[in-house]
Amino acid sequence: MTRQYFIPDLLATWPWPRSINASLSEVEEEANAWVQSLELFDPSQFKKFKACNFNLLGALIGPLRSKDHLRISCDLMNFYFAFDEYTDLANREEALQISKDVMDAFRDTSKPSDSKLIEMARQFFQRTVDVVGDDRPGFERFIADFDAYTTSIIQEADDRSVGHVRSVEDYLILRRDTCGAKPSFSFYALGLNLPNDVFDNSLVASMLEAATDLIAITNDMHSYGLEHSRGLDGHNVVTAIMKEYNLDLQEALYWLSGYATKTISKFNSDRRKLPSWGPEVDAGVHEFFDLVGRCVRGYDAWSYETKRYYGDKGMLIQKTRKITLQPRDAAYITREQLKVSITA
Repeated sequence: MTRQYFIPDLLATWPWPRSINASLSEVEEEANAWVQSLELFDPSQFKKFKACNFNLLGALIGPLRSKDHLRISCDLMNFYFAFDEYTDLANREEALQISKDVMDAFRDTSKPSDSKLIEMARQFFQRTVDVVGDDRPGFERFIADFDAYTTSIIQEADDRSVGHVRSVEDYLILRRDTCGAKPSFSFYALGLNLPNDVFDNSLVASMLEAATDLIAITNDMHSYGLEHSRGLDGHNVVTAIMKEYNLDLQEALYWLSGYATKTISKFNSDRRKLPSWGPEVDAGVHEFFDLVGRCVRGYDAWSYETKRYYGDKGMLIQKTRKITLQPRDAAYITREQLKVSITA
């Protein structure tokens, strides 16, 4: 049975417009060639992966500073989604192994791995260190945030294995880590040399949580149809809203729109109250939150421009807001490919 629904514009009041790193055309071919060289996917599935255009996402949310910064932004996005594809099929033990190996690769980039996904992590992080240079506190924050992200993926695998659907509040607590926004924010802060006391400030923490929620719910709204087609929609805020409040799909999306509006209002209110850390640090904080703002907008813009969620209809859907649920489809990798990657 065909089911149609309308998606709200969750970022209607978000102050950052769409912007993009102009070096994308110079970077995307080499970034794609790097992913292909790792042989993470068979040729037909790599074609689907490439069509998602994660390099575009890297250009929409990453720094505008240079071509080199764009490349590592593209690498991060490609790695996120490769990691996501592999762990989507993983049980607890497999996810634990993948996560442990990724963190080991970040902490020591000198040891090549026979595992395709782990080697991807190692090469990406080594290139990042080469581009960013010296920012020890920044790298420590990124690794800690990425560790929290990988740990949360294990909990997501647990939920999936037993078909557990969380309450909206409990779901958002976990989703703030599984959506990958926190390590993205700390990644884009690399090189700004912001002191730890900036991130310890309660207003900064509140703003980052609000931005994280916006990325999480925006991604969940756009990915709902894809996840539904794969039977993975149990870990989605839309499903949590429907179950907790006994709403249908359309009503749940309207509820989500109200949550987004309140979250944006809280972010803007906190931003106006930020203290001063001195001219030099304040300039870095301003640049950092400009990057955070671009991240939030960029994820939403990319969701329409990629083929991942809406195929060739994304820009039309951005105008009409009209969605049709798709039939069941396969993931980019199989269980057999997952096992080979883990045991390689």
